[in-house]
Amino acid sequence: MPRQANSIKREAGQVGTISELTGIFESIASMRIGKIKDKVTSSQAFFDELWQIYTQLRVDPGSRLKGTNGPKRDKPNVFLVLTSEAGLSGDIDSRIVRTVLENLDPATTDLIVIGAHGATQFVQNKTKIRRYFRLPDVDQAIDVSPIVDELLGYTKPTVWFQRYISLSNQEVGRIDLLGRVRELGTDSGKGDDVISPREYLFEPNVDEVVKYLESVMIEIALTQVILESRLAQYASRFTAMSAAEKRAKQMQLALVMGYNRAKRGEADDRIKEIINAMNSLNAH
Repeated sequence: MPRQANSIKREAGQVGTISELTGIFESIASMRIGKIKDKVTSSQAFFDELWQIYTQLRVDPGSRLKGTNGPKRDKPNVFLVLTSEAGLSGDIDSRIVRTVLENLDPATTDLIVIGAHGATQFVQNKTKIRRYFRLPDVDQAIDVSPIVDELLGYTKPTVWFQRYISLSNQEVGRIDLLGRVRELGTDSGKGDDVISPREYLFEPNVDEVVKYLESVMIEIALTQVILESRLAQYASRFTAMSAAEKRAKQMQLALVMGYNRAKRGEADDRIKEIINAMNSLNAH
């Protein structure tokens, strides 16, 4: 078969392979979205249990959760910025970095970044990063304690992240982390019983137990934000793969139609060559 039609056929096959791969990535993203939602539900149940104990100790969250646990920091505030590890999450990382830079005051606020993609963009913008962490793998047990240790001692730790709205819509999210813990606690309600030092033995003391409960609840709140951020990343990837699959199928259809036209044209050319040859023979 002539080369032109064969070339179009090979290209159509390659585009078909791309379409199949994007479909696979789309399915993987969809499955991971479901898993993340299940993890958020289970983490909320654990938080509710801790909050019940916390309030049964007769602790006032309004006076306790103020960032006083931890070493004294040179600056009162810190921005914790959640981004992806790679540039496969659409433009949301760029929007987060741009928004953070518009709100960042280096004189009063430190910058901690999670995710290599965002860290690279901050470096390119010549912005000083105090600490960098890799984005936790949500398919494994998430340990955010090293990150929370860095946040303790700041009066106002603010988290910037990819907020999940829907599969086709992700926005730049911003929360006060300590305020988020109090908000989750309000939704959980208070424990009815009272846990008193007169009835229970606390080691080393009640205050240290309360500090530990607060740090764990902050870890849970941060974990939920990370899960939502990953949910938004997967949703963005799902949307991108769906669009890519649609474009690939459209391109494949156009190539198949082009292949059929080229094939018919080449067949017509061969028929014309045969007719011309026969006419030439008859003329002699």
